[in-house]
Amino acid sequence: MAASSKKMKLLVTGGGGMLEQTLSPRLRHRSHEVISLSKDQLDVTDFAQVDKVVNEVAPDLIIHCAAYTQVDLAESEHEKAFLVNYTGSENVAIAAGKLRIPMLYVSTDYVFDGTQQRPYLPGDETAPISQYGKSKLAGELAVQRYCPDHYIVRTSWLYGPHGRNFVDTIYKLAQERGQISVVADQVGSPTSTLTFSEIIGDLIETGQFGVYHATDDGVTSWFDFAREIVKTLEFQGQQITVLPIETKDMPRPAPRPAYSVLDKSDLVKALARPLTPWQVALEEYLSLKAVKAPA
Repeated sequence: MAASSKKMKLLVTGGGGMLEQTLSPRLRHRSHEVISLSKDQLDVTDFAQVDKVVNEVAPDLIIHCAAYTQVDLAESEHEKAFLVNYTGSENVAIAAGKLRIPMLYVSTDYVFDGTQQRPYLPGDETAPISQYGKSKLAGELAVQRYCPDHYIVRTSWLYGPHGRNFVDTIYKLAQERGQISVVADQVGSPTSTLTFSEIIGDLIETGQFGVYHATDDGVTSWFDFAREIVKTLEFQGQQITVLPIETKDMPRPAPRPAYSVLDKSDLVKALARPLTPWQVALEEYLSLKAVKAPA
């Protein structure tokens, strides 16, 4: 399918979530018609409801943002995680596939085990080490099985204006304590929902289906990411100390990939444009929070 600027009718699941609340307005700004449905309006785990809605709306494309995202809780609630991330995604894919409606599935770097020493290509072997990662991979496979025309878009370290996220947590803790400890031996790429939404908007207009890796440009550790976040507070005169620790010093229920850098070459080629450096995306986000450094 050739690239097109055609205005589309888009059905977006996961209404009210962190990604959707940024994504839908930006898609509307591109003059697409966006029907965004929350969990109360569309329970993706109910196939009859999903099938009815998809048939009634008859969208040009479905963007599937609905997901169970509680990474640590998924270790003890794995059945719930799989119900939403696998069964829910399967339901959407079956309903879409029957009508030959394309869909975009938002996935994660957690489908990899983090043992690789080079950025992960979209076709690299998946080996999730957490229940969350396993449930998201199961969703990917369901989309590939039932919806021939699909985009699978893996992202990482997502944060944005509409939901709990690492940036807000670090900013708040740094203000309250003046000293924080952050894991330094996990490496990846922070991604703003602001820039990620633009990536999705550009990608669905290419018509180039496939599996893509999509993050902001550049690589960092959680520790260095945190140091960049607190610079804003330091500009305001607060002295903040960020201490590096190892993953083993901060045990969590769900294991994390130590290295989850994603190779985005295919995405850059499809979009025919460079990606935003993560530092620039972070600055944009912090400026929206009205915490810019004084002139």
